[in-house]
Amino acid sequence: MLDRFGMVQFAIGEKPDLSFGYCVDDNARAFLASALALHLRPGSQDARIVGEAALKFLELSQRGDGLFHNLMDEQGAFTDDIGSEDCFGRAVWACGVASRCAPVAEWRERSRGLLGAALKHVDGMRWLRPRSYAVLGLAAAADPHKGALFPPAGDDCDAGLQASALSALRRQCSRLALEFQENAAPHWQWWEPQLTWGNARPAEALIRAATVTADACASNLGMQALRFLASVTHERDMFLPIGNEGWYVRGGRRAVYDQQPIEACGMVDAWLAAARLTGDAAYRTKALEAFGWFLGLNSEGLVVAEVAQGGCRDGLRRGGVNPNMGAESTLSYVHAHIAIAGAFRHVAAERA
Repeated sequence: MLDRFGMVQFAIGEKPDLSFGYCVDDNARAFLASALALHLRPGSQDARIVGEAALKFLELSQRGDGLFHNLMDEQGAFTDDIGSEDCFGRAVWACGVASRCAPVAEWRERSRGLLGAALKHVDGMRWLRPRSYAVLGLAAAADPHKGALFPPAGDDCDAGLQASALSALRRQCSRLALEFQENAAPHWQWWEPQLTWGNARPAEALIRAATVTADACASNLGMQALRFLASVTHERDMFLPIGNEGWYVRGGRRAVYDQQPIEACGMVDAWLAAARLTGDAAYRTKALEAFGWFLGLNSEGLVVAEVAQGGCRDGLRRGGVNPNMGAESTLSYVHAHIAIAGAFRHVAAERA
């Protein structure tokens, strides 16, 4: 899925489909996954190559005002003026994590430049999920020991940038907590009147933000949201994400299919955030169960991640899988695998 400009968005079967070009969303995912992968395999040339290409794409995509273009065509020309909030939030997430945790010193420095230019736009974001992505980056930039999947690498970043990230994190944490309190109900502990896609990220964001800021109220609310989501999607020992075929509107029936890899990846991270916050090892077990969705521990008993081919199918249907293997799906598997491996390596090191 990688070529001369960066990570290609979509695939037809196992072959990249260049007709839809490239986007910041997937290159931010690729950069984040590459930076994290180097913690597990410092000598990985694949991670170096993918990460460098994705970081260059982010640098090329950032406008002079700190916002980002998102979409690039197959000739390398941007086709939008300003990208979506989703792409902006994911860029902040990737750069926030890499600014403190990337094992490559040059990546840390370049990420700090991108993050510093983008920070002034974070408070203007409107939508829940993009803000959640940004919070994950801010938490890592402010305090990677508490807010990131992996520990920091190298020296601390500029004190001013770290302080700005922490200040923005506190504001966004308060905003997420207040919106949850305003919208949640006894039998619907959520920000919105429906569960759609990327459902685990708001809960994870509030949990990681609260872990950094030591905000007890926010941590309680984040755990309430996670428990509610789990009651719908992870009630037993198998992860059953909300499907794209209709979502789950409050008071209605939840959709089961088309289940997406992005949901399993998010749930892995959310359970690991809960484990970090509470110290309860049972949450790591739940993360492992969510990861099992990729490998056949799902409603259809089908393998979604084609590990031997280096890809992941685009979704789980009734009795089958979506045959395509796009960037979002593949990178969701890669990210989840890295997160699980890192978490259990840390546990093994502690016991040793």
